[in-house]
Amino acid sequence: MDVRPTRRQLVAGALSAAGGLAAAPAVALADTGVPSDSDALAKVLEAERLIVLGYRQVLASGTLGTGDAAVLEPFLAQELEHVSTVAAQLEALGTMSDTSPLDVTAGNALLAKHHVPGSLTDLHARADCLKLLVNLESVAEGAYFTALKTLGHADLVTLCAQAMACEAQHWTVISGLRNPGIYVKSIPWPFVTGSS
Repeated sequence: MDVRPTRRQLVAGALSAAGGLAAAPAVALADTGVPSDSDALAKVLEAERLIVLGYRQVLASGTLGTGDAAVLEPFLAQELEHVSTVAAQLEALGTMSDTSPLDVTAGNALLAKHHVPGSLTDLHARADCLKLLVNLESVAEGAYFTALKTLGHADLVTLCAQAMACEAQHWTVISGLRNPGIYVKSIPWPFVTGSS
């Protein structure tokens, strides 16, 4: 009888291994030019502040129906919680962080930095709004993925993995709103990539 591990067993094994590895390399990585936990989380916080601005702009645009807004408002609340949580972790590491709302000029500069097409003010149709949010959720997923590659504390690895999964759930729901009834377009990409 062929006994292969289930996907759940494989994921549990990988997380267990990552947790064991995450605790040890913090000192060894310090000399290799790998970003510190503070540096990695600062980039995550930047992405989270951008996505909060994106949700606020979309919800204020007046282009969404009440059904769309009802779906997206809890996502904004979750993103605000991510901002608070990441900022608290940065402060625990001894790094002060800015959690104030981004202005549109700074937000548009971050869109360009992350190669996100469009603008935070060019939201004249429902499709513009939903496309922007899908792109911003991809930026957030990528920021968490990039952080996961270098974080040295197991609790931060867990936190970022959970938040990344939340972003993927948002991406899936928003993709479903963009493509009603076309469920194959709501399936997340099989691979997440981050930026440096």
